[in-house]
Amino acid sequence: MISRQSSVRARRLQLTFAYGAFSRTLAMPRGLAVALLGFLPFLALLYLAATCYFVFHDDLLQTLTRHQVEMQYAYEDRIAALRNELETATEQTRADQTDFNAQVRALAARQDQVESRTALVAALAERIESIRPADGKANDPAALPQTDAPAIAPSAPADGKPHPEGFDLQLRNGTSEDSSSSSSRAGATMSPIDFDSDLPLATRIHLLFNRYNRVDRQDLAILADLRRPADLVSERIRTALAAAGLSADHLSVPPDPRHVRAAGMGGPFVALPILSDGSTFAAAAHQAEAAIDTAAKLRRVLPHVPLQIPLPGDPEITSGFGPRIDPFLGTPALHTGVDLIDGYDAPVRATAAGIVVSAGFDGGYGNMVEVDHGNGLSTRYAHLSSIDVVPGQIVGLGTVVGHVGATGRATGPHLHYEVRVDGEPVDPLRFMRAGAELVAAAVTP
Repeated sequence: MISRQSSVRARRLQLTFAYGAFSRTLAMPRGLAVALLGFLPFLALLYLAATCYFVFHDDLLQTLTRHQVEMQYAYEDRIAALRNELETATEQTRADQTDFNAQVRALAARQDQVESRTALVAALAERIESIRPADGKANDPAALPQTDAPAIAPSAPADGKPHPEGFDLQLRNGTSEDSSSSSSRAGATMSPIDFDSDLPLATRIHLLFNRYNRVDRQDLAILADLRRPADLVSERIRTALAAAGLSADHLSVPPDPRHVRAAGMGGPFVALPILSDGSTFAAAAHQAEAAIDTAAKLRRVLPHVPLQIPLPGDPEITSGFGPRIDPFLGTPALHTGVDLIDGYDAPVRATAAGIVVSAGFDGGYGNMVEVDHGNGLSTRYAHLSSIDVVPGQIVGLGTVVGHVGATGRATGPHLHYEVRVDGEPVDPLRFMRAGAELVAAAVTP
């Protein structure tokens, strides 16, 4: 019995607590003691963890809070940067749109300018055609190169929404019929631009402006080519008139007496913009127009200057202008004209346009017709067998005024022909030679 109790006690764990005179012993089963001893380290670790948590709780919380704040600031900075990028892109887009609209307006203005210049050049070319010398093929405006101007026209986009400022570029394909024909007329000097290519729009607009610049240079060349024949005509007429003893600057087209009333014209003066912008084209156009005006004026004056021969063909001159022995008296005398030989009753034609101031018998002149051509010029046709005009009649160049005869102081049928300047007789041969020079130069009234 005793040994059994000893074995039971041996399986129990005894813990003795002593303090001074106090002493107490606890006995617990071995399994519980092992479990308690195993739980004590866990409890110690738990206590240590709790202690660390409470000690470092504020630091961890501050660290986490600071990290959250930093992340929030980073996100806000990123959002602000993206917002700035968006605003910058928006401003750039708005600026690009404004620049694009400005370029479109500039292109439209250049298109209007080219059209106005083309119309002006065409009008000048039409005017030069009427005064161009017959032999001036090298200066023929019809042979001049045509300008190849791309077109700008309003059009609607595919989505039906209007473009900014109401403009849209209608850029022709370089392979189209219009562009091809224009390029061929320009002598292939301007290569077509393929606006359906992958070139950026800014590059295509730049190429378009370059094309307009080439058109401007072509316009200047055309104006120079238009001015050249006008200057040539003016120079030939001035030279011929100077040989006849006349100053071209003092001649004007006499008014037509048949026009009692001038055609009504008027209205406020509005300068043509393309001629008042101070550009090189405006200066060249003014010069070309002045040259054409001068040549046209001189051409209009020519029919009123007696430069032709009053008889057909190349009549023989039996007596020239100046001193001679009078055929009736045999003494020296002044012959105020030239005597031209032709068959009796041959037609005598006015050598310039004018008004008949005298038509009838006039002493030694016999039957005589005098025509006033204006600018102080007049001609006389004497010894006529008959007269076909009356005083006050308007005659044109080549109008028959009478027929060759022998009336008055004449030894036989011939025409006494005089040219007078301000009432004084001058040598008609000077005028005939000047007219022959103009005919040779293909400049005729």
